[in-house]
Amino acid sequence: MPDTIRRMEASGLDLKPLGELARIRLPNRFERVWAKDKDYGTPYLNATDLLSLHTLGKPAKERYLSRVSQVDFDALIVRENMLLITCSGTIGRVYHVPRRLDGWVATHDLVRVIADVDMSGYLYAWCLSPAAQVQMLSPVHGAQIDHIAEEHMREIMVPMLPDSQMRAINAEVLGAIQTREASLAAIQQAANGFDR
Repeated sequence: MPDTIRRMEASGLDLKPLGELARIRLPNRFERVWAKDKDYGTPYLNATDLLSLHTLGKPAKERYLSRVSQVDFDALIVRENMLLITCSGTIGRVYHVPRRLDGWVATHDLVRVIADVDMSGYLYAWCLSPAAQVQMLSPVHGAQIDHIAEEHMREIMVPMLPDSQMRAINAEVLGAIQTREASLAAIQQAANGFDR
């Protein structure tokens, strides 16, 4: 990682820790109590659901966390434009929360990166970059299952481009996400037609 930071510093761009650009949260572990459907629980997202949400638009398996669970629901709820980053097992997968998942609850194995909408697309693009991924993966710890800590995520360095460039990147990324969401909705609509 020091080599990555050195090269970033050599670029002449200002660097800021992710924790200065967004709020970073990692909920505590919790015991899951499942509900049979959405009348009794809140839709639940785990880390392995991210891939199927990207490709199919829905989790591989629908689950609902019971509202009678003894958990801090506010800490678990995800909101539109949040970034979710896997921090246990497979590290560093990044997901931008779309409107359709606003209000879901998610596992404690996902770091929440909460940025203003005018930065969320830029930070999403940055977190997917090789330089950000190297920073995420360098301090991995754990005897059998890899983990990264909330504190480490706050220290990931982000290059600060001129405001106009960051705004343009942010708009392009958010536009691409909207296009992907429209495509996933069309796939779902087509799939629902085949189910009849």
